[in-house]
Amino acid sequence: MGSAVSETPARLSEDQFLAWAEHRDGRFELIEGVVVTPAGATRDHERVAKRVFVALHARADEAAFDVNKGDFGVRIRPGRGQGTILYSDVVVDRQSGQGSERATPTPVVVVEVLSASTAYDDHGAKFAKYRVRPTLCQYVVFAQTEPKAFAWLKDEAWDWPQAPTVHEGLDAVVPFPAIGAAVSLSEIYRKPGP
Repeated sequence: MGSAVSETPARLSEDQFLAWAEHRDGRFELIEGVVVTPAGATRDHERVAKRVFVALHARADEAAFDVNKGDFGVRIRPGRGQGTILYSDVVVDRQSGQGSERATPTPVVVVEVLSASTAYDDHGAKFAKYRVRPTLCQYVVFAQTEPKAFAWLKDEAWDWPQAPTVHEGLDAVVPFPAIGAAVSLSEIYRKPGP
């Protein structure tokens, strides 16, 4: 997940964390009131995250949804004092019109890019935190180096499946029904260069 930052107060609320982080260099998350620093990303990780962001941004209805990358947080338990704010690789929420927000309590879609250091968190611990948000409809984890995505989508009864749907291979398409979009893995995993 990351390491605790020593120069912060013992525990922070979500609002205290956002005020504190605004004046710091680097990237931080708040886990149950404790500030942590996530590990840095590889170029492959950033390439996949950027391409997913660009694809979803191009396809989502901007009048209805905001598609955000990296530095926009998700409030996991807003208003509970010592909270949690996570920063996914991509988060889609309903258009609020509030330009000054730095985190949302109402994510619709959360996307993470898998890496060796976060594999357990992305599939287990992090997903468990995100799924408490009642507005979240879909959680998708993209592999970093192969055309593969793991997608959890709430069913008609608004329940989460026991296991993700796995989309694999360059011909596969990952649907994002909550925002009326779909993304081909060939678009995400194309080779860089000419």
